[in-house]
Amino acid sequence: MPTGQSAAPPDAREAVDEALLAALRAWCNGGAFPVLTEPLRVASITPRAGVDAAAAALAGSHELARMDRWRGLWWRLQILWREVVVGHRVQPGDPWDCGWWRGGPLGPVAAFRPRRPTLLMLREPDPAVATALLATLR
Repeated sequence: MPTGQSAAPPDAREAVDEALLAALRAWCNGGAFPVLTEPLRVASITPRAGVDAAAAALAGSHELARMDRWRGLWWRLQILWREVVVGHRVQPGDPWDCGWWRGGPLGPVAAFRPRRPTLLMLREPDPAVATALLATLR
């Protein structure tokens, strides 16, 4: 589900709560490393400030923001090169794809094949929408 279709990137403007980032990273990595044991993992957390910043850090957005345009492009190309051309197996410190579910048709979700571990977040979804989204992802 590429950004722009069904998911919006997290807002990286907040300061990162390192404890929240560590907890989020541990939960995310728990089903993905050392080998993918859970192709789909679901959790619910109480809405709290800082989730966007933690997800943006998990995605590498803060690191990317510290780079100039060309260095950032080079960084992204290296990641894609390792994943696509070299067949590099994703490591726990590698960036995740992260985004907020925007809603809308489930067609793009059904066709979604992640290229790397992906964190899809929902803001207080309608239970029927969450059930349909989860069923489509499964």
